[in-house]
Amino acid sequence: MGMAICCLMCDAPDDVGSARCKACIGRHERVREMVARGDGEITRLGRELLAMMAAPERHDHDEVHGEVLRGYGHLLAQHEGPRTPPTQVEIDALFAAAKARPKGSLIRDMANRNPWKDAPPSAGSARSMSDEMQGAEHIHAGMRTIPSRKIETTSRSDRLGEDSALTDRVAANAAVQDAPEELKDVLADAHVAERKAKRDKWKSAVEELDELLDD
Repeated sequence: MGMAICCLMCDAPDDVGSARCKACIGRHERVREMVARGDGEITRLGRELLAMMAAPERHDHDEVHGEVLRGYGHLLAQHEGPRTPPTQVEIDALFAAAKARPKGSLIRDMANRNPWKDAPPSAGSARSMSDEMQGAEHIHAGMRTIPSRKIETTSRSDRLGEDSALTDRVAANAAVQDAPEELKDVLADAHVAERKAKRDKWKSAVEELDELLDD
């Protein structure tokens, strides 16, 4: 059994510091030290049992030790006695204390520590702080690479998933599927032309932007 249960079931006089109490406490300490140092199956079982006895109410569902642990929990609850519910006066006092507690803001509190929150620093203080600051480290972020020779445009029409003409035709056929049969071809051609014009306009805008960035 655990130390607390051992004390509750002991028939010795309840005298603090008695020889019997010291001997019992010493035995419990030695057992715990032996279990903590060991690494065999017996010591592992001992650690499990110690954990159960330390908090029997958490392990009272155990198939083997559950009944004993429930008895231990009952003894501990009787020793602690019934908890007296708080009175209305105590509840009101708790709510009043919560309301009186200052509800600050971490950001606001940090900002209020600024010595210049009400007025800017003097010119001398500003120069002094500026002199103490380290110089800025300039990092070269690079620039656009300008090729030394013209790069020919690569046609992507033969790449899988990049055939814009095929994509336009598929989208056009899907858009005119509910149109009359005699108008489908005409409407599809118009749809393809519209998509191509939009793509050319976008390409032209991108090229102008590239030229602007190059300049």
